[in-house]
Amino acid sequence: MRLVPEIQTTNLLALTSELFSKSKIINLPETAEYSFQDTLNVLLCAATSTTNSIESASIDLRIKTPYKNVPSADSIHGYINSNSIDYVMSSFRKINNEIIQHANIKGTYQDAAIDFHDIPYYGDKNTPGIRGIKPKNGTSWGYSFCSLDIIGDIKLTLDVIDINGLAKNYSMLMDSMMQRLNAMGINLKTLFMDREFFNNATISTIQGLNKNFVIAAKSNKKINAILLDHKKKFGRTSTFFEYQFEKDSPKFIIVAILNPKYDPNAKKDKGNNEYHLFATNLTVDNASDFLKKIPDEYRKRWNIETGYRVKNAFKIRTCSKSPVARSLFFLIQCLLYNIESLLKSVIEIDAYKLKSALSDAIEIVLKEGYKLLCDVTVEKFMTSM
Repeated sequence: MRLVPEIQTTNLLALTSELFSKSKIINLPETAEYSFQDTLNVLLCAATSTTNSIESASIDLRIKTPYKNVPSADSIHGYINSNSIDYVMSSFRKINNEIIQHANIKGTYQDAAIDFHDIPYYGDKNTPGIRGIKPKNGTSWGYSFCSLDIIGDIKLTLDVIDINGLAKNYSMLMDSMMQRLNAMGINLKTLFMDREFFNNATISTIQGLNKNFVIAAKSNKKINAILLDHKKKFGRTSTFFEYQFEKDSPKFIIVAILNPKYDPNAKKDKGNNEYHLFATNLTVDNASDFLKKIPDEYRKRWNIETGYRVKNAFKIRTCSKSPVARSLFFLIQCLLYNIESLLKSVIEIDAYKLKSALSDAIEIVLKEGYKLLCDVTVEKFMTSM
């Protein structure tokens, strides 16, 4: 692995710009005064510098570089809002397919996780696209996206579905994401999900698609009755048993791992349940090994939480009420996270080194010209490294 020397900063911007330009992340109107690269520079500056907003990035770049190459925040928001959410989602997927191709994971078997990513909103809850979310940082309203990530040695966000303004149709989400995974030519080992996905629609769909899963489960009267009967017969020990939500729904296994920190006298909450519960359809070969295997397997899902922290390093802050802008900014986070993950396979880099390199490179090319971006392609860069 090589460190990123100073002379490579413009190469990293060239690589990033080429990927974002493959299928332009936004279409500019015919009357646009600025080029796509001019616009992209401000978007990338907002995502990678301490200014972290379109308004601040535009002002900052106008002070440091020739005014003629830097669109105003109003111009950029106008360009963004001339697009639709469907367009930016489609463009994201095309760009992402390029990244996935360069990651050389086609035909491989990968563990994956599906999760909801909620972005808190503090304005009027009746703003278009706002939905109820889990209470977070003082609000129960925000924007919500469903993401599919691979969580092995290479970590990538493979797909995103904008669910703002939509009901959470778990069956549709599972089916859509598994179809796209198959289209990418990536084979699924095990799919991991949190408690929100412990429902009949999710498990029925995944079972019907013959995919392996491990899901954090929630207790209910039926599960509690089974565990109470188990404790009467065998004492307080870990166990597993066959389960189904309804009479005609698919059968799977509930794994109940005794919580060593459980305090029967304390208030029951997320951290003080008697058992940690998991739902799975993985095969039981040996009972003792199975009880150890399932919680160890589920720990792989924690990689998606690490991924969220990395994506947040590329966050563009905004007060915009535009659903298109909000969706675009989240997709840029995901693409920069994926680019950082791709680069990790050939150079020593992390999110903050990439942020610094891109931020510096934007100023350099605005001062010295876009010719610095012309001779570097993703293929050439990856091969040379």
